[in-house]
Amino acid sequence: MTDAIYWYVSIFFWLFLTGIGIPPAPEEAGILYAASVNALHSEVWWSLAWASCGLGIIAADCVLYGVGWRWGAKLFEYRWVQKVLSNERRQRLEGHFTQHGMKLLILARFLPPLRTGVFLIAGATRYSFVKFLIADLVYAVVGVGLFFFCGTWILALIHRFESTALIVGALLVMGYGLYMYYRLLRRRELRGASEAPISVLQGPEGSVPPGEPAKNPAAAVAAQREAQTVLEG
Repeated sequence: MTDAIYWYVSIFFWLFLTGIGIPPAPEEAGILYAASVNALHSEVWWSLAWASCGLGIIAADCVLYGVGWRWGAKLFEYRWVQKVLSNERRQRLEGHFTQHGMKLLILARFLPPLRTGVFLIAGATRYSFVKFLIADLVYAVVGVGLFFFCGTWILALIHRFESTALIVGALLVMGYGLYMYYRLLRRRELRGASEAPISVLQGPEGSVPPGEPAKNPAAAVAAQREAQTVLEG
């Protein structure tokens, strides 16, 4: 029983620490760790291992929410916060919170690059803590359960062969899969980022000869005519 308690505590703190970014690792890795503990140790009950995952994640999210609530907009002026959440990304997310708060909170759970920033914004904007907690509970049941039981099933199947090399190989493959999943989401997020507006005087894409202004003559003439019309009117 003592060993089982140790495993439950280790699962909780793994999910809690990764949830607040110490170390900066995806939470899915912690869920797979819990699944491996459940599959390889008979004294560990799946229900308590699953609950330890959910509690660790919810506790970490509540800490981030509280940090955002305590420091508010000033929090986003710190350099370490801007590394996690740029001003441009924060403004986009804040614009979606008023109408799609619950959806955004649930969706962010499956998007590692957005998680921390979304929870900080939820607290800073004084988003309803009850709704925040409901969204977290939904993920703790559905999302965590999906990763946990799939991981447990795969590891239990591998454990039947009693091959240490096979188990290590499976863990490496799942870890690599999580890494590629994170990179995919990161690329999609950067690809969907809004670009800065283009000036009417900016020319077409391509190199500009040294010493020459980067402008579009046609656009400049049109802008000059419009300005002249306004002045004459």
